[in-house]
Amino acid sequence: MAADTRAPTSLIERMMRVIEAVVDAAEPVGPRGLARSLGIDRSAVGRILLQLTELDVLERTSEGYVPGPRLFVLSRVLGARDTLPEIVGPVLSALVDRFDETCYVCAFHGDVAVFTHEIQSSKPLRFVIELGRPVPLHAGAAGRAILAGLDDRQIRAVLGDRSLETLTSTTITDVDELVELARGDRDRGFTVSKEERVAGGASIAAPFFDQHGRCQGSVVFTTPLSRLDTAQIDEIGTAVAESARALTERLRRGG
Repeated sequence: MAADTRAPTSLIERMMRVIEAVVDAAEPVGPRGLARSLGIDRSAVGRILLQLTELDVLERTSEGYVPGPRLFVLSRVLGARDTLPEIVGPVLSALVDRFDETCYVCAFHGDVAVFTHEIQSSKPLRFVIELGRPVPLHAGAAGRAILAGLDDRQIRAVLGDRSLETLTSTTITDVDELVELARGDRDRGFTVSKEERVAGGASIAAPFFDQHGRCQGSVVFTTPLSRLDTAQIDEIGTAVAESARALTERLRRGG
């Protein structure tokens, strides 16, 4: 997960940040690296790691800390209850069948977006994104579509007052501009990005919502920029927005 420069405000938040960092690392990690990436005092990180190890949430190995048995039990329980893969499949399949480009579902998680589900294009040249890898909300259609699913106040709150990272020459880092773009995307129904996060990539996305009207993520169409037909953007965007509405409706019905 991208480093979060905000100072954690409570013990519970610090513990959650440590857990998330260990899970995201995908390899053993030590207290020094965690302290540096999270901006938490190393001695505090050490105490948190000790507590989490005693609770079997994390496990200490010779190389560092890794997720513990309690986390794996929770993940299996939650996975058994999660109907999203069954709901997502038909929605993404219809989109991929129509355009034969790789499409994703991206989840809104804290102050980042995480690609969680995909169906690949049959074309040899594809725009591939690693599942489970957090990406910033301000760069790329997946994240900016999520911003469009929030109101102006929520956008400013989630982006915060920290400096936004410039990933390519077309990355937008001005919060006021991002708010204005979100308003336009909200009215249009979808977001278009060209090389904002990855050079040579293009994407079109739309937000989806839960039964309470809260934005849960985005449906994302991706393609190499060289293959994006400008004249087809409205058609693709409308289809993506329809897919997001279909996913919203399925979530509201519970499957």
